[in-house]
Amino acid sequence: MMADAKYVLCRWEKRLWPAKVLARTKTSTKNKRKKEYFLDVQILSLEEKIQVKSSEVGILEKSHIEAIASSLDCQSSEVSVRSNSMHSILEEDEEDEEPPRILLYHEPRSFEVGMLVWLKYQKYPFWPAVVKSVRRREKKASVLFIEGDMNPKGKGITVSLRRLKHFDCKDKQTLLNQAREDFDQAIGWCVSLITDYRVRLGCGSFAGSFLEYYAADISYPVRKSIQQDVLGTKFPQLSKGSPEEPVLGSPLGQRQPCRKVLPDRSRAARDRANQKLVEYIVKAKGAESHLRAILKSRKPSRWLQTFLSSSQYVTCVETYLEDEGQLDLVVKYLQGVYQEVGAKMLRRTNSDRIRFILDVLLPEAIICAISAVDKVDYKTAEEKYIKGPSLSYREKEIFDNQLLEERRRR
Repeated sequence: MMADAKYVLCRWEKRLWPAKVLARTKTSTKNKRKKEYFLDVQILSLEEKIQVKSSEVGILEKSHIEAIASSLDCQSSEVSVRSNSMHSILEEDEEDEEPPRILLYHEPRSFEVGMLVWLKYQKYPFWPAVVKSVRRREKKASVLFIEGDMNPKGKGITVSLRRLKHFDCKDKQTLLNQAREDFDQAIGWCVSLITDYRVRLGCGSFAGSFLEYYAADISYPVRKSIQQDVLGTKFPQLSKGSPEEPVLGSPLGQRQPCRKVLPDRSRAARDRANQKLVEYIVKAKGAESHLRAILKSRKPSRWLQTFLSSSQYVTCVETYLEDEGQLDLVVKYLQGVYQEVGAKMLRRTNSDRIRFILDVLLPEAIICAISAVDKVDYKTAEEKYIKGPSLSYREKEIFDNQLLEERRRR
């Protein structure tokens, strides 16, 4: 009933706005069928207070708020009201009264920066997002998903324009229902945030983009409701995707930074350093005298002693050299040294030729080369060889992720 309504829909500044009823004042009227009175109302989200006739307002319903919020966000089309239908409605009897209507939202054809859209990412349902940039020629856009811990300055992900849907499209209710199946509280918070932004934008209490609103203090009351319960609210893992366009059907990957990832240069730098060792061993034959001395028992070698006392079966060999091309060059050279000097020793011990080259000649040659190139003593060079390549943080992270992925598959 209008007499008991706490909130109404009234005309203000040539538009229909939701307002809170502050007081009612009776007035005389010649028409006994209608009890007319004045309402003191306050426009929602503003300090503006006005007085209107009861015959000029309608009961505020949730559908009206959503319709107003949707129309305010459309910058390309103006909000218009059917003033003639408004007057005709107010002239009817009380039992035939119905609230004022707002024209249906007309979906824009193109996508612009700052627009609110829907985007489906991998196995998750369609989710609200903000358009950060548009590349017309490539028909792509960069979008940022709306989340509880969203970074307004993030670059988001790049997707095809065909994959986007306007937030107020005809399938909006269907998309909301699908998102509520697994993320009811999270999608409800997103819609509340968007609605609050649109109402404040239309009422004039805020002027700016959605991302500016999100970063401003004015949105804190809404953001606070979810940020206080981040652990308890389940959000889809959308910001963990690749900054490039996601491939439909691809498995969910590990968390990647929302920026262009440069290739890791650590491996290339190690290969360049190891190339000097290869040239010292193969071209300069700098380690040959050292190897001959070991094979003829003129120098002690822990590698030779370990080889002679170990089992015939070896499961893993550390080569120090990571590039297969470099390793092949060194092994071919060592095969020649073996043919000249090491063959007689192997015949005495009945050992395997390949194992002898990899377990004895290869480490001794590389240690000798490290000692010469780095200008350090043999013991220091041997410690560097045993320690192995110094991996970067990113290489270790990739390796750990690969182990975790293999464990999941098992």
